Amino acid sequence: MSAVRWLLAALLLAALVAPASAQQFPSKPITLIVPYAAGGNVDISTRILQAGIGDALGQTIIVENRPGAGGTIAGDYVARSAPDGHTLFVGSNGPVMLGPMTMPKPPYQWQQAFAPVSSLAVATNMLLATPRLPVKSVAELVDYARKNPGKLTLATSSGASINHFMAELLKLKAGIAWTEVHYRGNAPAVNDLVAGHVDIGLQQLLDSLEHIKAGRLRALAVLGPKRAPSLPDIPTSTESGFPDVQGVTFNGIFAPKATPTAVVEKLSAAIRVALAKLAVVEKLASVGSEARGATPAEFTRFMEQETAKWTDVMQKANIKVQE
Repeated sequence: MSAVRWLLAALLLAALVAPASAQQFPSKPITLIVPYAAGGNVDISTRILQAGIGDALGQTIIVENRPGAGGTIAGDYVARSAPDGHTLFVGSNGPVMLGPMTMPKPPYQWQQAFAPVSSLAVATNMLLATPRLPVKSVAELVDYARKNPGKLTLATSSGASINHFMAELLKLKAGIAWTEVHYRGNAPAVNDLVAGHVDIGLQQLLDSLEHIKAGRLRALAVLGPKRAPSLPDIPTSTESGFPDVQGVTFNGIFAPKATPTAVVEKLSAAIRVALAKLAVVEKLASVGSEARGATPAEFTRFMEQETAKWTDVMQKANIKVQE
């Protein structure tokens, strides 16, 4: 039996033995709240999965974009929504975890606000440089930064994003410094990097691949455990001498905290069915993401581990961001 059929069978069996709340769910269209404008990594990944999740649940899936305040407007909206599984948050590092941990008065902390349902995908992160900068590797970048203290500028998509935190992690491990420039989104950060207004940047592969292949950006390293299939000649951070400088850009589904466990489990099973489809895996791969589903328990453990890791970086780097 194929993995997809096995998951479908498991989902049907769960529906037969689940409590009434899960058997009756979903009773209306499900809305996935995306905390960014259309066209970015989170939005694209969500829309790739939209039909598959709907097919698995037998219900219409609506994708709604609610950008603003680093994604916490969308997060707060879902946290306050009815805990019935029909309004869900498509969260990523920043709006779920990093933003709230750096705010003096956050609208929520994920542990109290959300029930993790399933991860969706993880994206490839890149360390980039403008071709005008005379460096072609991480080692050369570190050497240049040490010889030119205070000269480098670095672009991140926003404060309290995974790219911001990874930049701080690289600074700590390499013992170097630069001036950080935080933008409101990936597109303006990439545009300024391409134009040479900033020297280096950290971005997802989705937002930079076209520019890398065209020679408008220089890729120095993949900030993850393995090379990107679309850029096989670019080394990883481990191969570049910095094995600890890695970060996962994740997308995942979160329900309001009080959502019944049976509903959360049913949602998770449906998401994993959608993620097991070859067409979905290939579409996600084409935008630099790897399909990765999880049970609610597995996703919760992942969130706890990520929170501990980046809280440590925040404290050591003294990161303070106010939105």
